[in-house]
Amino acid sequence: MEEIYNIAGSLSVILLAIALTIAISKYSALAKNEKWYIYYIIFILFIESISYSISFFEIVGARPVLYPIYIAGEFFLVTGIFLKKLKLPNYFFILTGILSLFFVTVDKILPQYENDYSKAVSNSIIICLVAYSLIQEIKAYTNNSHFLAVDAMIFLYFTVSIFIFMFQYQLLKFNLESFHILWAINNVLICILYSTFIYTFLKLKK
Repeated sequence: MEEIYNIAGSLSVILLAIALTIAISKYSALAKNEKWYIYYIIFILFIESISYSISFFEIVGARPVLYPIYIAGEFFLVTGIFLKKLKLPNYFFILTGILSLFFVTVDKILPQYENDYSKAVSNSIIICLVAYSLIQEIKAYTNNSHFLAVDAMIFLYFTVSIFIFMFQYQLLKFNLESFHILWAINNVLICILYSTFIYTFLKLKK
């Protein structure tokens, strides 16, 4: 299972890079609010690149610094996608921006604070927002609802992800194989999400 975890993790980065390449080529076909999907992909690819660099150069202490930045950036960009899609007032962006800053700084203010709490709160808010957006998209479905499949996968991924982050350390206490099974599922879901991005971008007409 550890092998599947590693293969799926490497494949997800390749799929993400492919998705970004295709997205850039179809940039002119995207509506203004849909361009937030590209911002999200760019950010995640940036974080993945730094993460691999940390592993390659064996930079000690860098991951704890990167983790809250990842949580905050992902939260702000994913909520941004759906705030734009739902045409909610701009003050919601102020609220998500403040919360994102909180995610970045809280562990510096409170040394005993676990960033997994931020991840749980972040995912919970994202799940609620995406669920509401999906309901509205399905109600008003048209042939121009290009990103419905992507949004459904985002909802599935973040829903499963919140349980993974909640139970990962408990499973690690039992055996390493259970831990790898959990993260293998996470990485496979990421691969499916990025594949859905690729499929959706390929369908767009310039």
